[in-house]
Amino acid sequence: MTYNWQGNPDLSAKSDQDHIKDIISALDTEILKNHNDFKAIFLRANAYLDSGKYLEAISDYLHIIQNESNHPTALNNLGICYRSLGNPEKAIDTFNQAIDLNPDYRDAFNNRGMAYSDINKMDEAIEDFNQAIDLDNQFWYAFSNRGMAYWSIGKKQEAYKDYETAKNLQNF
Repeated sequence: MTYNWQGNPDLSAKSDQDHIKDIISALDTEILKNHNDFKAIFLRANAYLDSGKYLEAISDYLHIIQNESNHPTALNNLGICYRSLGNPEKAIDTFNQAIDLNPDYRDAFNNRGMAYSDINKMDEAIEDFNQAIDLDNQFWYAFSNRGMAYWSIGKKQEAYKDYETAKNLQNF
């Protein structure tokens, strides 16, 4: 599918994947010039993540984490990679590290909640979705995820309420 990506008329004939390939190529060039350009490495890791190249993304995120001790976003995204590769336990450990660095990181709580859901630890998942919502009561994604967790344990009324909240928040 092609469309006008980010409103740029020069990209209108490109798919998202083609655009991501171009980004990765440009970042490769920058990283070759400076192997310590952690911003470029982080952006390339994100592009790999977006394109489903989880092993490449993991390599870049680990490089960042080994060289920059305080990078909760790289840890969060690394956890997403582990979860995407079917390793929710390793993802949970990684999300824990991100939360240790930034206890107000709503996305890490939400993502850890999804990993807990993967291993059917719904009480822990709901706790994490609650924490994400406490940190940002406009975070529709956490409401939707909590709704799915409630649904899976038979709390249909709570699930309906969360789904409705998520829907209303998305309409803004």
